[in-house]
Amino acid sequence: MEGSAGTSPVRGPLASLTSVFLYGHGLLAIGAAAQRWWLGELGIPTNWKGILASAMITIAGYGYLRLVRASEPDPIPSPHIHWFRRHRAFMWGLVLLFCAAAIGLSLGQRLLLGPWSLAVVVVSGLYLLPLIGRSGKAVGLREIPGVKAFLVAAAWTFVTCGLVDADGRFDRELVVCLAITQFCFFLALAIAFDIGDLRYDRPGLRTIPQLLGIRGAKVLAILLLLPWLWYYLVFVILTCSPIEQGWREPAVDLIFMLPLLGMVLTAFVIAFVNPGRPKSYFAITLDGMVLLIPLLGWIGGRL
Repeated sequence: MEGSAGTSPVRGPLASLTSVFLYGHGLLAIGAAAQRWWLGELGIPTNWKGILASAMITIAGYGYLRLVRASEPDPIPSPHIHWFRRHRAFMWGLVLLFCAAAIGLSLGQRLLLGPWSLAVVVVSGLYLLPLIGRSGKAVGLREIPGVKAFLVAAAWTFVTCGLVDADGRFDRELVVCLAITQFCFFLALAIAFDIGDLRYDRPGLRTIPQLLGIRGAKVLAILLLLPWLWYYLVFVILTCSPIEQGWREPAVDLIFMLPLLGMVLTAFVIAFVNPGRPKSYFAITLDGMVLLIPLLGWIGGRL
């Protein structure tokens, strides 16, 4: 979520496309769209516009954040940030284009939690704004000690389930539970990324790994996966042993079993996170967990 990709060994036009995809947060955008589709399958109504808007918002939001970081007079020594410095004009055009597309696709959608959703939008905006302070450093809510991971999780929760199909019907209690569970999942990933960012983050940021240490942060992140683990486990048990006779033939439902295994894998990936891991571990392996869960749900629904 905050990780960066390494330098691609591929040369030529393919290398350029690969760099734009990885550095431009293409994998995260696909993951965001997949998460939005998956939550639609679980009970939060969506349509193709909402799914596509999730991808567009991800590219625009992360691209803007990187551009702000790349504009600092003394940016952090990250290959990701330096790539943005070299391709600043191109990325500004891409960010503006995808921002306009996201706004257009969001028209006609409905805010999942009404005014509460607007609060998340405001907070997410303040995470990115204002641009650059008088000292030349990026400033914003992310600079307030201790809140970085929570802001990232709130923004991702909104992107993946904040907008719903205006014509769709849903159980309000169910979607609130799903939104809270989704927040915990993204908070776990954000904490894991903060472990990787220990080499870059100022001590004054007081991120969760800085406050709890690497081991404590890992334990907290894995505990935050428990709501989704419990959700999938309950449905696996229900499908194996139906409450009502004749409801369905007892059998393991892979549409819940495979995502359950995906969450277990996510816990293992987080357990092995440390600041010394290569950048690909965060940009591909950890980011890939966002895509893996809905992908496993899709596969399970077709087996």
